[in-house]
Amino acid sequence: MSTTKLLVERQGPRATIILSNPPKRNAIATATASALVEALLMLDGEQDVRAIVITGEGDCFSSGGDLDEFLSTVDAGGTQLWETGDAWQRLFSVIPTLTKPVIARVLGPAMAGACGLVAASDFAYCTDASKFGSPEIKIGLFPLFILPALVNRMGERHALDLALTGRTIDSQEAYRMGLVNRVVSTDEIDDVVDQMVASFSALEPATVRRGKHAFNKISSVNLTEGLELARGMRPAFMCSEELRRGIEKFFAKKEVKA
Repeated sequence: MSTTKLLVERQGPRATIILSNPPKRNAIATATASALVEALLMLDGEQDVRAIVITGEGDCFSSGGDLDEFLSTVDAGGTQLWETGDAWQRLFSVIPTLTKPVIARVLGPAMAGACGLVAASDFAYCTDASKFGSPEIKIGLFPLFILPALVNRMGERHALDLALTGRTIDSQEAYRMGLVNRVVSTDEIDDVVDQMVASFSALEPATVRRGKHAFNKISSVNLTEGLELARGMRPAFMCSEELRRGIEKFFAKKEVKA
C-alpha cells in the first residue's frame, strides 16, 4: 500500500505542507493524518514561520481517506478501530489549537476527508477547477470525523446536504456555502496566498496568537457565554506590550502626516 508522504517547504514566513502521492490523488491514510499533525505542530513552534499552507501535489488537493486502507479495516475489531481513530481525531482538532494561521491552498478536487481538512483550516482559497464533496455515504460510510468541521464552517443545513447526499459541488457553490474564502484563477492563487501570509507577517505574533485563541473560544459558545469570555480575555490584549507599541506607532504616523 502506497502511503502519501508529506513534503515541507519553507519560504520566508511561509511554510508549506504538500500532500505528495499524485498516483493515488494524494489520498490521506492514517499514517499520513498522524504525520500531518506532527508537521503542523513542528511548524507552529518555528519562530520564523508566520503562516502554514496545506496543499496537494499536482492538480489535486486530495481525494480524502485512503480507500485501500479502509477496505483492509472492514474486518478489524473495535479496539483496533478505536486506536486508529486517534490520528483522525487529532487531525481535525489540532488546527484551532495552533498559534499560527493555517491556509488551505486548493487546486483541483478536495473530497471526503480532504474536504473536512479544508473546512478545518483557518482560511481556504481554491481555483475555478476545484471541486468539493463528502461522498462517503455512497460507499456505506458516513463522514464522522469531518462533520464537526463542516458544521462549524458551513452551518448545519449545508453540512447535512453534503454528508447525506454525497454530492459534489463546484468552487462557486463552495464559496456560497462558506467553505472557501475566495475563488481565483490558477495563476492567481499563489499571489493571493502570499498576500495573506504577508498580512500576517506585518502583525505582532503574540496578538495573532491571542486573537486566534479568542476567536475559536468565543465562536464555539452562545452569545452570553461569548461575552463573558470576551470580558475575561480583555486584559490579555489591553495590558500587552503589543498594544502599547501599536498605539505609539499610530500616534507617530499621525505626527509625521501633520
